[in-house]
Amino acid sequence: MKKTFYLLFFITLFFSCNSPTEFTIPESLKPADDFSRSFINKVIKGQLESSFSNIEPTVLNEKTKEFITNANKNINGGDLKTVKVVEYNWKTMFSTNSEKFTQYNLGYEYEFENKNILFRTSIIEKNNKFSVVMFNGEILPGKLSELTKFTFENKTFVHYIFLIFAILIPLFIIITLVFMLKSRITTKQKVIWSLVILFICFPKFVIDWNNGQTNFSFLNFSLFGSSFTKPTLYSAWLISFNIPIGALIYWFKRNSYLIAEIEDDETE
Repeated sequence: MKKTFYLLFFITLFFSCNSPTEFTIPESLKPADDFSRSFINKVIKGQLESSFSNIEPTVLNEKTKEFITNANKNINGGDLKTVKVVEYNWKTMFSTNSEKFTQYNLGYEYEFENKNILFRTSIIEKNNKFSVVMFNGEILPGKLSELTKFTFENKTFVHYIFLIFAILIPLFIIITLVFMLKSRITTKQKVIWSLVILFICFPKFVIDWNNGQTNFSFLNFSLFGSSFTKPTLYSAWLISFNIPIGALIYWFKRNSYLIAEIEDDETE
């Protein structure tokens, strides 16, 4: 049992600490990526009028122009060293007049000589023409790979409670499943109990591993009762666990009227 616990613990840390630090853009997204980078470079170099022409007319106003102008001032020079893609996704939709268009959401980490900036854009492709519908820039206190890495430094008691439960609950569910499958109940009952043990796990408790903020969701399910996720490369690790209600029900009912008649021999 102890060996299994340590194995699961180190596997969890291995996958957590070796997450990618950047993405590779698929070929199908290259045109949108090129347009997005070109727009950002115009903002960086102060080519404001040219950057305004890339913005969707419906969102271009004086407030938008002021934001772009301030973004250029805040960058304040500095040699560009590297650019990393930290987010990409897309979806195809239809407008109110049944016109088809595709929206691309892209995120980049621009590393300058004296600062790191997270740029995010939303690009609309309509009639084979690209335009910007959202742009944001955030100066970072360091590299994203350092800011969002999984570490045990400066963690509280609550952090470790979440981590322990996120490791032990899947182990408890697996052990319960093994005991149930080895029992002498019918195949139909095994199928039903498998679904109960694996999927009846709620409520869900989540902690932001970076800042320690916790959240709670009642009707939210996770296979094996826990998860270690990083929604984007610029977001913190989210560790969650669910109460394994299904597994607890099995142990409570194991020798009761549901399966007692079949397992009496085994118990004696």
